[in-house]
Amino acid sequence: MPPKKKSAADEDLGLMKAARFGRVKNDLSMGFVGLPNVGKSTLTNLLAGASHAEAANYPFCTIDPNVVRCVVPDQKFKYLADCYKPPSVVPAVLKVVDIAGLIRGASEGAGLGNAFLSHIAAVDGIFHLVRAFDDDEVVHVDDSVDPIRDLETIQSELCLKDQETMSKVLDREKERVRKEKGMARAAEPP
Repeated sequence: MPPKKKSAADEDLGLMKAARFGRVKNDLSMGFVGLPNVGKSTLTNLLAGASHAEAANYPFCTIDPNVVRCVVPDQKFKYLADCYKPPSVVPAVLKVVDIAGLIRGASEGAGLGNAFLSHIAAVDGIFHLVRAFDDDEVVHVDDSVDPIRDLETIQSELCLKDQETMSKVLDREKERVRKEKGMARAAEPP
């Protein structure tokens, strides 16, 4: 039997069925973002309950992201599993990504630059980590501890990268509209 013909209403709903925001998947990944030597790898190891990420006292100890899966404790889940005794018990997990340290100028390629920023784009959400402890033995990239300045550095680098990304999206959209309307390359689309 041939497949049913799609009506115009079905074609319009095709776009509506797709997710409008976010990514459609069953696992959540969160990334730690901060300057070098603020404790991202240490926190990753603490959450994982093991020493997965090297934590050392020099900038850019982490180059490739370290990914760990952390079990989310839930008393209600444990209670339900005890009551119903299913054949398998799979608790909820959070995928945590330890991303390399960000420095001023990363949006222009400084430090790990674009590789670092692409690692951020690959996660669903980010946790900002800033250093508020003063320890002469732990090196700081700016030679002094100032959490407000560090947070502003992180925020400005992320905003600059977002601005660059949106500029590219806008240029592609203008090109698409120009082609769709049959306009010359020199003409500016409305």
